[in-house]
Amino acid sequence: MSSLSVNFMGLPLKNPIIAAAGPWCRDAAAMQKAIDAGAAAVVSETITLEKSHMVSPRVFYRDGEVYNTTLYSTMSLEDVEQEAERLKKKDAFLICNIRGTTPSELRYLGSRMQRLGADALELCCFTPIGTKLEDISIRPEEVGEMVRSVTSAVEIPVMVRLPHHAALNPAFARQIAQNGARAISAIESLEGINGVDIETGRCTMAAIGGCTGAHLRPLSLAATAVLHQLADCEIAAMCGVENWQSIVEFLMLGATVVQMGSAIMLNGYGYITETLQKLEYWMQERGYRDLSAVRGKALSSLSPFEKLPDWLLHADAALPCDGTCPDGCQERCRCACLYGAISYKDGKIAVDPDACTGCGLCVSVCPQKVFTMR
Repeated sequence: MSSLSVNFMGLPLKNPIIAAAGPWCRDAAAMQKAIDAGAAAVVSETITLEKSHMVSPRVFYRDGEVYNTTLYSTMSLEDVEQEAERLKKKDAFLICNIRGTTPSELRYLGSRMQRLGADALELCCFTPIGTKLEDISIRPEEVGEMVRSVTSAVEIPVMVRLPHHAALNPAFARQIAQNGARAISAIESLEGINGVDIETGRCTMAAIGGCTGAHLRPLSLAATAVLHQLADCEIAAMCGVENWQSIVEFLMLGATVVQMGSAIMLNGYGYITETLQKLEYWMQERGYRDLSAVRGKALSSLSPFEKLPDWLLHADAALPCDGTCPDGCQERCRCACLYGAISYKDGKIAVDPDACTGCGLCVSVCPQKVFTMR
């Protein structure tokens, strides 16, 4: 039997799935659904001193991409406290996401969340939309000051939520760890607009929103790998966590847990249960007893560009192909070869080894996996 339990920031979580801050965790009823579905912890929608107003429409979806123009919670602090009292945490944990414009605001919010029963805090120092703390985006020391103002005032563990650019900056990681935070959650959603109606000349959204989804997973995977090397604290990977396979990817790059958000909104709370079942089944089939055997496993296969080997490989059509693959595959691989190395001769796909430079693109674009590198 495989165990999914992990220790995160000193909290004994029953599995690595945390329901991220967002409208799917907007109140006690919503968070309860996530807990009942199996989430090991829930993160409240961002709590501030002033409640946000609700705009409509505010959530947009297109081709797997989700855009959200919600800044933070529409509830007052008093409402938040009442909701916390209604929540039945069972064997899960409550993490309160807080945002303030000054260290004193964050310290006050952190202390108040601790009193209402929060098990941990997530500091939201950056937002993808709305009024931003621009100085903080270029001064890691100010982030460190905000972190210290909270960690010195509370006894519960603290993590800091970072956008992509900050997650890749070692100065932020150092400041966060040195000032008492136990973990970093990354990456925050990116700024985005889901399109323009070219017939009317109008944006399809009224404001720039936070963009998330599976298409951003390459960015968050890279951030996870970099943070594992830079940060002396644990990692909660987020942005692009869409299924059990992506969870394994993040864990293999060094994350301790993941935060799932858009996938819950698009598939329902029961998707948490389904994902956990599939993750456990995969671990059992592969012989993994617990997640420690998975964590960080892929990191040894990564190298700095300067240390990449300089040998030259060439593509080879390892499997017979007559060019009748679906979706115009023949044209795709031939067009994708910028060096003219792929041709269609005598009813078969062929590769000219003298023209091939070993870029590897044909291996990726061929849906039938005809090509290999030798």
